[in-house]
This record gives sequence, C-alpha cells and structure tokens, in this order.
Amino acid sequence: MDIIPNTTAIILAGGQSSRMGQDKGLMELSGRPMIQHIIETVSQLTSQIIIIANNSEYQQFGLPVYEDLTKEKGPLAGIVTGLSKSKTDLNWIISCDTPYVSVDLLSELMFNLKVADVVVPSKNDKIHPLIGTYHKSTLPIFQRELELDHLKIMTVIGQLHVQIIDVNRFDVLNFKNLNSKEDI
Repeated sequence: MDIIPNTTAIILAGGQSSRMGQDKGLMELSGRPMIQHIIETVSQLTSQIIIIANNSEYQQFGLPVYEDLTKEKGPLAGIVTGLSKSKTDLNWIISCDTPYVSVDLLSELMFNLKVADVVVPSKNDKIHPLIGTYHKSTLPIFQRELELDHLKIMTVIGQLHVQIIDVNRFDVLNFKNLNSKEDI
C-alpha cells in the first residue's frame, strides 16, 4: 500500500481503561502491546502518527505523544487534542483498543473524506466514530462542544457533513473492541 500524502493517524490511548484494569493500549496482544498493532497498520498509510495519551509510557514507541488538553472528558477531548496537534487537514482517528483495523478499511475511509467533513464506518448497523477520518477544519465544532460539555461524539458529528460508509463487506474483526481481559 502506498503512503497517502498529507495525512495523520491520531491514535487515542488516553482512556481510563476501567474495565481492563490497566492501560489497554499497553496490554500485550500476540506478544506486542495492543497499540503496536495499530501503529504497524497505519505506518503503511502515513508517516505522520501521533498518540494521544496521558501516560508517558507511550513514548517508548518513538512517536509524538500528547496529553489531553482537557482532562477526563473522554474520547471527544482526545479528538480535540489530536486535531489541534495534527499538521495535516486529513486525519484518521483510531481508538487504541481496535488492534485489528485493516489498511484496506482505513484507505477506504480516507478516500471518501474528499466529499465530507467526517467519514465513519457502519458495520451491521453499528456506527464506529473512533475508526474514522476527520478534516482538521472540524476542530472548532469539536472544541465548542467540548467546552459546552457535550461529549457524545455521534451528537457532535451530527452537526457536520458526515458520510457513513457501509462496510459490511469488511471482516467484523476490524471493529473488535478489546475492553476487558476476557476480550484478548
């Protein structure tokens, strides 16, 4: 797969991991930290990769790591931080607990960003906003909603030109969210 120019992969790893009992992104999956699987996937698409995490242990991956600009406000705060730190207009937002996301799925989402502000996949009628592509130009909307404490991502992106892509032809494993030790 060729590198897609002027793109950034923003990996959200700032969660509380309350169900996991430890930092999800650093938990071992097939002998490597979970986040390493995502880094290896997105590095096939872009050289611009940043991690949003409140844990300095993520610096071990040799990538820029930024703490949430607003603490304890969930994924929306991570999106705001990621978009504000990105140097490109085109961005993937990917949660660190989806280690099986594929290059093909991420490529398709980015390809469709040409005609929308945000592109998110829908698999079996479930929308996955934390595996999506976002224009940096959406940052002011996300910032405003964060300041208003409106933290539901689907509500925020509902104010934007969103394209929901039917991805039922992709393996369900792309969307497997590992939230507990039993999931691994």
